[in-house]
Amino acid sequence: MFAPHFAFQAQIGALSAFLKKCGYAVRYLEIIVSTYGSFEKHKGSVDKEIHDFSPDLVGFSSYDMNYGFIIDCARFLKTRHPDLKTIVGGHHASLVPEDYLAFDDVDYVCIGEGEDLVQELLESSFDPKKTAAIRGLCFKTGDGRIVHNRPRELMTDLDRLPFLDRTIDTSTKDSGQLYSDHLPMLAGKGCPFNCSYCANESMKRLYPNSRHYVRMRAPERVIEEIEYCKKTYKFSFIIFLDDIFALDAKWLQRFCRLYARHFPKIPFHCLLRPEMAVNERLLDILYRAGCRNIKIGVECGSQEYRQKMLNRKMTNKTILRAVSLIKKRKMALHIFMMVGLPDESILDMVKTLWLNLRIRADAVQTAIYYPLKNTPLYNYCAQRNLLNEERRKKLIVYSYDTCLDHSFWRRSLIILFKWLNSSTPVFCRFHLSYIWLFLRLQYKKWFQKKIEYV
Repeated sequence: MFAPHFAFQAQIGALSAFLKKCGYAVRYLEIIVSTYGSFEKHKGSVDKEIHDFSPDLVGFSSYDMNYGFIIDCARFLKTRHPDLKTIVGGHHASLVPEDYLAFDDVDYVCIGEGEDLVQELLESSFDPKKTAAIRGLCFKTGDGRIVHNRPRELMTDLDRLPFLDRTIDTSTKDSGQLYSDHLPMLAGKGCPFNCSYCANESMKRLYPNSRHYVRMRAPERVIEEIEYCKKTYKFSFIIFLDDIFALDAKWLQRFCRLYARHFPKIPFHCLLRPEMAVNERLLDILYRAGCRNIKIGVECGSQEYRQKMLNRKMTNKTILRAVSLIKKRKMALHIFMMVGLPDESILDMVKTLWLNLRIRADAVQTAIYYPLKNTPLYNYCAQRNLLNEERRKKLIVYSYDTCLDHSFWRRSLIILFKWLNSSTPVFCRFHLSYIWLFLRLQYKKWFQKKIEYV
């Protein structure tokens, strides 16, 4: 996995656990990459990993910004090990498989969920007659024709999946301490909303049974996994990585009763929509169970822009009401914002900053908009020639710069508003420690990486 920072990759943990359960040996390599770098400096570590493990199949997890690294790595692998098979999965490969199959160094693309598909591919021993029947697989024939096999249906019974393989977090091997002080968890899969900038909106259209896109594990199964992790790893709190938590009221009530009974001293964090967070009963259930931090996506302070361009229909009044109710229950609030959106005016950016100041969140994560291929907002940008493809290919972290075709001064303004929005907790609750924390984070994100790649 090529990523801008170390983090537990839940989708890879799920695939690794499943393949190990099926009897296959799996090894994971996470490579930290930067906007300033290239694959060149990582050849040695990749080659050593391949030499030590001797795999039959190498898989890459894709998102739009690590595309160049994947292609360069696949090309390097094929040069050194011509018989090695390569497959790419993830939302970028699923939505635009042609981007990868344009290169002979990529043998297969996995469309959608990969557990059953990769198992079937390994069982086929890469026999072309057998791979032609694997649903959801995409590949190129000898004459250069790209073949899309029939789409694969969503896995509806998540309880048949094993617990996430957390051994891919290399920091757990010796001490049992997870990379961060928290336990990452998944209670289910999918999101029912159709935000125009998000890959979920397009991903759900890939499946014949897309009505099952949102699926939950049994509450008892989630509790069982936490119990196992509690005996195995050291952590202080749990973060549920689900796109939206608590979508099913009955599921939530059952889960929260069990959680409060089994883990009364372990707080957890989760992500809600603002429309859900105005439900006081729901917030009370979460709080009594141990929820102490709620993350919500606001994205834009201009209500008109947010509703029209982002397809997020909540009003500013709803957002502020949700914020008030969360704070009333003494739960920490973490919000997500974006700047640099297509056709966003300076007034829109000012409105975002003003709403941010009114919210007074404990933490603000501000992204600079990055268009994900084949999403509605990407298509809007492409149709209007708003993209700067050269800059887009260089970006590896979507919070550093805009890849829309703006002038130097407009880009500078976008970056300024990005930092102003992210710094609002410092403005609203000034502590000297925040300045040190901010400088330390920027050193790690910018200066340290720049030195490494010079």
